[in-house]
Amino acid sequence: MNEEQDISMDICGKVDLESILKQSLEEIKDSAETRVRLESIINRSPAAIFFWSAQEGRPVEFVTENVEKFGYTEEDFVSGTLLYHNILHPDDRDNVQKLIDEAAAEGKEQFNCEYRLLTESDDVRWVYESTLIERNADQSISHFYGIIFDITNRKLAEMEIANNERDISVLYSAVTLASESLDIDDLLSEILMEIGDLLDIDAGGVYIIDHDKREANLRAHIGPEDDLASNISYSKEEDMFKNVADLPKHAIISEEVIRKDSRFVTRSNLTFYLYSRDKVVGFVLLQISDDESINEKNIKVLEHVGKHIGIAIENAQLFEKTQGDYEDLRSVDKMKNEFFANLSHELKTPMISIKGFSELLGEGKFGPLSIEQKRANDAVVRNAEKLRSLIDSLLYMSMEKEGKYKYNFTTVSVRRFILNSIEVARAQMGANNIVFKEEVPDSIPNICGDEERLTTALNNILDNAVKFMSEGEVVISVQDEADYIHIRVKDNGIGIPKDKVDKVFESFYQVDGSLTRIHGGTGLGLHVSKRIVDVHNGNIWLKSLEGFGTTVHITLPK
Repeated sequence: MNEEQDISMDICGKVDLESILKQSLEEIKDSAETRVRLESIINRSPAAIFFWSAQEGRPVEFVTENVEKFGYTEEDFVSGTLLYHNILHPDDRDNVQKLIDEAAAEGKEQFNCEYRLLTESDDVRWVYESTLIERNADQSISHFYGIIFDITNRKLAEMEIANNERDISVLYSAVTLASESLDIDDLLSEILMEIGDLLDIDAGGVYIIDHDKREANLRAHIGPEDDLASNISYSKEEDMFKNVADLPKHAIISEEVIRKDSRFVTRSNLTFYLYSRDKVVGFVLLQISDDESINEKNIKVLEHVGKHIGIAIENAQLFEKTQGDYEDLRSVDKMKNEFFANLSHELKTPMISIKGFSELLGEGKFGPLSIEQKRANDAVVRNAEKLRSLIDSLLYMSMEKEGKYKYNFTTVSVRRFILNSIEVARAQMGANNIVFKEEVPDSIPNICGDEERLTTALNNILDNAVKFMSEGEVVISVQDEADYIHIRVKDNGIGIPKDKVDKVFESFYQVDGSLTRIHGGTGLGLHVSKRIVDVHNGNIWLKSLEGFGTTVHITLPK
């Protein structure tokens, strides 16, 4: 078995050897022959045996020859010129001594630990120590009998795995943040924290480039802000980002001399650009700690992170622009709603007067009317009511969108508001030869709702039905179904084309929106009806077959 094979022995092999050695420690003391035989086995194994005195520094009384794998000889230790404590890595000495002290204080017979040793040439080797404690009659410690395994290769492999996991974690976090975050400041701050987890840095910042203003602005930073310029301007002539093809795709490591306290020191900077679709959108500037070494793998990780950050920045900038455009549209929409509200209020006052005086004329309050005058006045009243309904819808929409409309929820008789709506529809249909049929059982239960709004919703549906009919039949039926009531409004009119059925509840949508359309309307009726039904936690939909009619369904909870 060669040395490399010795070093790479698995844990099972280590435990077996450990067991043999422990069982034979007493035999080593008493039997010279056994001792020689065991020493031969040990010297060909990856383990070194130490007998330490319990004195300070653990002076070595015996060590096997294969201690030479650490660059020392038996004589170095046994002669007393070298204490075992002195070859421990300085960063591990206190921890090892603490472990020994705890084992002694707790009366343990054995302890195990892992730590680093310094070889004669100052190389670092990782070892696993399994040690038995020998005590005197008064329980004081006399000696330590230890088995030392060189586990450097395993430790290096573990550290390589840990580094790879860290790199993968940083990349995963960068990809996740880039795909989920649309807030540039939060995104960049999180990314800098991830980079700080990858490298030991004194400070770092992300600069976003404003190509129009020809400047790079510090958007996020960690560490002392004073160490980083808040913005970097450049002229049109020296535009460093003009030709993207000329910019390095890899990270740049540079050095600069700075004054620190009362002396000048050299500081390393690492810069890498952030690209998105062959466009540079910014760069990351990192100030590297003196004791941090940057390897090629670190740089590759940063380059991949930079690609994702660049795309995320551009996406976030597009989102910010879209938000700005959306706010502008909301402002325009708000102005439109305010215009509708003001216009509706202005129209409502004269409309009340027109309708009121027309009704008085029709009732003969100002004298009898001839048949022709009566017919004309009825048309005025009918159209004034339609105009009032339109004004009411506009006013409702504007107030509802602003959240200012106040609903009045009370106990509502379903039968009453349906019959009232039918009477209104009959009054408004004029000369049309349309028959209304109602199938509303007396036993239909009451519901909780705003009766005025529910009446408006049904009025709009009935108005929409008769609008497309010169003659025919409209049937309004109601059923009591479990937790809700189901209202159907069925007509045998012209129907709705299949490709337009899903759009009829949109605001201002008309099945025939051309300037030459035969039928009137604003496209508000069904939209208002849907909004009212939604507020009542109900559902509204329709089924239609072109040429055969339409059925509108409304369900309202009890």
